[in-house]
Amino acid sequence: MTPRPLVSIIILNYNGLKFLPRCLSSLAATEYAPTELIVADNGSTDGSLDYLRTEYPQVKIIEFGANWGYSGAYNRAIPQVSGKYCVLLNFDVEVEPNWLSSSIEILEQDPKIAAAQPKLKQYQNHTLFEYSGGAGGYLDAYGFPFVRGRIFDTIEEDRGQYEDVREIFWATGAALVVRTDAYAKAGGLDEDFFMHMEELDLCWRLWLTGHKIVVAPQGTVYHWAGAALSADRIRKMYLNHRNSLAMLIKNYSMGRLLRRLPVRILLDWIALAVSPLKGEPKRSVAIVWAHCHCLLTLPHLLRKRAKVQRIRQVDDAALDHVILPLSIVRRYHFEKQTTFSQIIGTREI
Repeated sequence: MTPRPLVSIIILNYNGLKFLPRCLSSLAATEYAPTELIVADNGSTDGSLDYLRTEYPQVKIIEFGANWGYSGAYNRAIPQVSGKYCVLLNFDVEVEPNWLSSSIEILEQDPKIAAAQPKLKQYQNHTLFEYSGGAGGYLDAYGFPFVRGRIFDTIEEDRGQYEDVREIFWATGAALVVRTDAYAKAGGLDEDFFMHMEELDLCWRLWLTGHKIVVAPQGTVYHWAGAALSADRIRKMYLNHRNSLAMLIKNYSMGRLLRRLPVRILLDWIALAVSPLKGEPKRSVAIVWAHCHCLLTLPHLLRKRAKVQRIRQVDDAALDHVILPLSIVRRYHFEKQTTFSQIIGTREI
């Protein structure tokens, strides 16, 4: 029998002492083996490292001494691990014993599959899907992400409606299982993103290099939404808008970029005008901040775009089943289609 591949589970920690005990306790019951467990620390000051050294001396610790963000930390940690596969795992999660096995099994069956994710549900309420992953993520034509199980403010209860293994556009960064060599080939995470949307950008480049991404919903992870940046909402909104625009500029073919970016900018400016009326003036500030940043850094973005286009192996049409040629904003807000099943209907993807 062929030995099973080593999986390197990398927990990115920043002042996560509140969550680490439950996270590590649940990981101890993981059914899959062999694994190596690493904690990459972004300069924590809450006693996290002392706790790890005392309670989990077998865990390898990579100390950065400063906060490199999600992207920078993983780009520095992954070259130091030994696994054929890496798991990019948040500290604010709890896992089921079977959370990893199905993802690895699927990856082993098809070398074209570069990444996978388990089902992601709420830490606080295990019956509900979690907004940052659900049962796999997609993108609309204008760069707005959505997942099976959560569309904007509508979060579905898990009733077994999304149990099929299928191709998705993006796998959640809270529990991203990825081939170590494919991660390097795609260029790793974009460190300019710092955090938010960086896994979508990586997944887009994985698709462009000829790979596929799937959801393996037989495994389950529970995630505490927003624990890593809960106190700074305006910055989170800014990063989401800024990084989404940067992602479109970098990864779309020129033809699609010229057609779709103006529509996206228009949608953002409509949101800018409407947000104060909805009691969200901070969102308007975040949108202006994001657009100004992208404009000021456009030469840098175009240089990064050139690098991405050089590694492209497929055209945009090959991704139409995961970057859906529709507006999720229109479907949700104007046509009142509030679930993935309603939006997709009978469409095969």
